[in-house]
Amino acid sequence: MNQKCLVELKKIAVAFQHAGQIHRALNTIDLSIYDGEWIGIVGKNGSGKSTLASVLTGICPTSKGFMEYHDASVQMVFQNPEAQIVGETIMEEICFGMENQSIDPMEMRERAETVLQQVGLTEALDQPIASLSGGQKQLLNIASCLALRASVLVFDEATAMLDPLSRQRVMDIAVKLHRQGQTIVWITQWMEELSGVDRVVALEEGNILFNGSRSEFFYDIASGSAKSPCEAMGFTLPYSVQVAKHLLSMGYELNGFPVSAAQLAEAVTMR
Repeated sequence: MNQKCLVELKKIAVAFQHAGQIHRALNTIDLSIYDGEWIGIVGKNGSGKSTLASVLTGICPTSKGFMEYHDASVQMVFQNPEAQIVGETIMEEICFGMENQSIDPMEMRERAETVLQQVGLTEALDQPIASLSGGQKQLLNIASCLALRASVLVFDEATAMLDPLSRQRVMDIAVKLHRQGQTIVWITQWMEELSGVDRVVALEEGNILFNGSRSEFFYDIASGSAKSPCEAMGFTLPYSVQVAKHLLSMGYELNGFPVSAAQLAEAVTMR
């Protein structure tokens, strides 16, 4: 890979004591994040996904190993849209982090207007945050991260508490940002949300069980096995993948390895 490495995790382990027992949240994790890529991190509850997100952002201390940032900053969008909001108005919220970085007030306003445009939030800067919907608050959280010039943007199940329309809107913004060159780490349990990722990292009980391409995760094109890594980990394949695999089993040729309905339609029509 020729891209610049932004973040490196080497033999990272996280363990903590609970009720007199040692709980190991992560075990000797090796992971590199490269400039401009979109990584999807998946795993069931308790697999270590959120712990890994907290390690990447420096929130969670590690027990072993070390991490290197190569001129990179990491910001996170939390699952609960309310969890990271501290301001009363849109402007106050976006400026909070910039004030901590001693950004010039004139530049603050310019950045605020720019990032709001990036995420498609058209509300006035002085509008109270209390008047925003959950989806709008999540867009505001994304804008606040962008205002800090995040090299890596981590979404920790950022659509889990949103209605379907808001979930799609956040996904669309992530796609747009990635096309503009933003490095994204997308943490989810929804397999359909992996349709745009470059690489999938799958966790189970604090261990990385899979680290490879999206097509390998859903189709296992390397080994030709009947069961993909996605299925082997107990996840249900997206419906579009199920249809595509059925077509392939019947000898039908497809253009690529689709995950979403749109990708499936393109794979069938452009063969």
